[in-house]
Amino acid sequence: MNSSFDEYISNLNSNRNNFPSELFEFAANTERYELNHPKSLHDAWVTSITIAENRNKVRPFEHSLSISLNLLGQQHDRDIVLNYLKVKSYELIGTENPFNYGDTFHGDVLTHEVSITGNGFQHIIELRSGSTFKVTFADFNCVEKIYT
Repeated sequence: MNSSFDEYISNLNSNRNNFPSELFEFAANTERYELNHPKSLHDAWVTSITIAENRNKVRPFEHSLSISLNLLGQQHDRDIVLNYLKVKSYELIGTENPFNYGDTFHGDVLTHEVSITGNGFQHIIELRSGSTFKVTFADFNCVEKIYT
C-alpha cells in the first residue's frame, strides 16, 4: 500500500461514525482495492448501469433517483452490484477503451474512492479508458452474485 492509500483508509476510519455501516464496511475494506482479490473493484468490467426514477404511485411527485452499477469481477467469478439510493447527483463520462475495445468499451476499473460531501456521500470510479463515474447519494448497498 502507498502512503496516499494509507491516508485515505485512515481518513475513512477517523470518520467511521459519519458513514452508514454498509457504506463504511464497503469503503474501508482493503480487499475492495487490492490488485488480485476477487472482491476488488480493480480490473472489474462495467456490464450495466441502470438509472431509475422511483415514483410513489399515490403521490407521484414524491420520488427518488437510484443508480445500480453492475461490474463483472476481475476474476470473472462474480457480479459486484453497487446500488446508490437517494441519488443527489451523478456524472458519467464514457470513453471508448483505446487499448482493447474488443475487450470492453470502458476498460476495467483503475481506482475508486468514497468520501463524505456536503450533500451526503460520493463514490468516484475511474476506468482504464479515461471514463469516469461519479455519484453523490444518501444510501448505499453492495451485493455480490458469485457464480458457482
